[in-house]
Amino acid sequence: MKCGTILAVGVVLLMAVDARAQMWGVGGGMGSDMGYHASTVAEGEGNAMSSVTRSKGQYQLDQSKARINNAQARTLEIQNRVDLAKSYFEARSINKQARFGDYAEKRKKNLARYGQEDLPTRLTSTELDPVTGQITWPIALEAPTFTPYTKPIDEAFVKRAETKARFSYDTYQNVTKDCKDINTELRSQVNTINAENWTQAKSFVDRLRREIKAAAS
Repeated sequence: MKCGTILAVGVVLLMAVDARAQMWGVGGGMGSDMGYHASTVAEGEGNAMSSVTRSKGQYQLDQSKARINNAQARTLEIQNRVDLAKSYFEARSINKQARFGDYAEKRKKNLARYGQEDLPTRLTSTELDPVTGQITWPIALEAPTFTPYTKPIDEAFVKRAETKARFSYDTYQNVTKDCKDINTELRSQVNTINAENWTQAKSFVDRLRREIKAAAS
């Protein structure tokens, strides 16, 4: 009786093992419809590592694409700001030009006009005779101390009127130096010459220098 019981239990266990094997796909049967599963522990671990590697690679690819998209978006944002600022300043410039005109051109013309105003005029026909070349010097410059400088200038202008030729290089250099010497002598006598006469003489010499440049051109 005892041996029969043990035999029956053994048969039941064998039947249970066979049914479990069929359920999980061993030898076909019902379990074969449930998909492939690793047959060994090593194969299962390999499959798991492959899945992890694929997931990591996909994650890195997604991160790289995200960084590229962010960089492109940032570049586009910066360009939009630059275009906006450029449009703003262009609009301001157009508005300013419409209200005030071309400021740079006006400023250039004003500077040229002011520069011309600051320059001394040339001698009048009563101060320098255009026919004879005779110079009528201011009273202060007729003093003997100025004669060494005024005489060569007189001679140069008289000769120019006679020949109708412009000053040569040497003549221009010499009479220019004479004008400088007159100014030097005037400065040394600023306290001895009457203020009105001194100012008149200084203005005359400044205008004479322009006349000398014109004679050499």
